[in-house]
Amino acid sequence: MRLGGGASFLSTSLLKVLRELCAAAYVGVRIYLRYPMWILSDLITSPLWAVVILLPILLFLPPEAWGSGVVAQNFFWGMVLWYVVSTSLMGIGSAVRSEQQMGTLEQLLLTNANRAVLFTRRLTFELFSLTLNTAYMYVFVQLLFGKPITVENPLPVLLVLAAAMAIAVGFGLIYGTLILWIKNPGALSNILQFVIMGLSGIFYSIRGLPAPLQYISYALPFTYVADLLRHEAMGTPTLLPLHLEYLLVAALAVALNAAGYLAILHVEKRLKRTGKLGVY
Repeated sequence: MRLGGGASFLSTSLLKVLRELCAAAYVGVRIYLRYPMWILSDLITSPLWAVVILLPILLFLPPEAWGSGVVAQNFFWGMVLWYVVSTSLMGIGSAVRSEQQMGTLEQLLLTNANRAVLFTRRLTFELFSLTLNTAYMYVFVQLLFGKPITVENPLPVLLVLAAAMAIAVGFGLIYGTLILWIKNPGALSNILQFVIMGLSGIFYSIRGLPAPLQYISYALPFTYVADLLRHEAMGTPTLLPLHLEYLLVAALAVALNAAGYLAILHVEKRLKRTGKLGVY
């Protein structure tokens, strides 16, 4: 009877959390659709960022390579990964900062609200934006290069993108904890975004980096996501054996989310004692 009662309590608790997550996701979508200027700004800024990033890359390539389908494929998947990194830092990580600025963080975290639910709303918002930007960039890159974007293994690509978002959430939680602690990140988010892009091989394989930088690249989780994504989408060789790289990405997703969740709880508890939870 005890086991049955325990199982019933567990299933009830899980259903409650699922309902809260669905409600938070619904709110995230409604918030995104509530402001059409956000959608319009995505449609305007995406090609501008693409041009800003693409021009330096093309300057280091011979002119005959500009029309290469490989360059178009690399650039498209690089832009997709760039959105993922941006989601991690600007979306998940800076969600803490946004709640502080709105004055709602302290009220939320002083209740017994589930922390996962709090971040689900922002994650849904960012996923909506990521989907729109990916579809838009898919058309833009093909028009720009005149080459079709093809996917060799569609299902594994979706699996890698799901793992990439899981890693982005974990990394964003850790970064959000840092923001919660230092309060004012300043230009740190933008600087860190471009450092991660360069060292993780978002637009190119890290094999082209100098040896000392490669050691840093191997320590970054987004390196393996980028490597796996290009492998499944374009058929490029992986840095590590394929099965090992998949296991590593899965382990990183779990470890980063666990570390981020524990870190934010620790800093939150400390700030509650000092009365600085809502200060920014």
